[in-house]
Amino acid sequence: MNNLVSIVTETKLKDKVRPWIASKFNGVWVFISDLNSGHLGSGVAIVMNNSLARHVCKVSEVPGHLISVKLLFKNKLSVSFLGLYAGASASVRFSQANDMNAMIASAVNKSSFVVLGSDFNEDGLHRSASFRKCDSLGLVNSLVYSLFVKVPTWSNSRGVTKTIDYLFVSSNLVNAIVDCDVLDVSNFFDTDH
Repeated sequence: MNNLVSIVTETKLKDKVRPWIASKFNGVWVFISDLNSGHLGSGVAIVMNNSLARHVCKVSEVPGHLISVKLLFKNKLSVSFLGLYAGASASVRFSQANDMNAMIASAVNKSSFVVLGSDFNEDGLHRSASFRKCDSLGLVNSLVYSLFVKVPTWSNSRGVTKTIDYLFVSSNLVNAIVDCDVLDVSNFFDTDH
C-alpha cells in the first residue's frame, strides 16, 4: 500500500489486527471500526500514511459501519476521510441511516474537503438514504471521472455483477482529481470485493 490514504470496507477486522497491519505496511496509522463479531456486515478501516496521520484531530464512528478521520492543517484547512459500509441487509442499512447521515453531514459542514469511500451494497439504481444524502450535500461520485466506473466492483458465483462501491468527494475537489480507483485488497483483508 503506497497510497497516502486507503479506505477499506467490509473488513471484518478486530482491533487486535491493527498492530499487524501497521507492521505489514510500514509507516501507516490504522483506524478501524468494527462490531468485533467478525461476521459479514461490519467493518471499515482507514489506513493513512504517517505524513498525513500526524494531522489527525478527530476520529468518530458509527460502530462497524462508518468511520470519520478529520485532519487539520495550517490556516484552518481541514480534510475529512470517511469509510462507510452500509451493510448487506436493507434492515441494517435502514437502522444505521440516521447516524450515518448525521456524521456525513457534519463532515461536509465542518471540513474544507471531504473524501468518502463507500460500500453502499446497492447499485446506483436503488439509492439508499445515505447515498441520497451524499447527493444532497453536494458530494460527487468521483468514479464517474475514472474509466473504472465501467467495471463492476462486486460479483457472485452466479455471475451477477454490480457496482456497489463508490468514492465521493466534495465538489471543490472534483477538478483536482488526478486518479481514483477501487483496488483489490483481498490478499490483505477478508472481503468479497
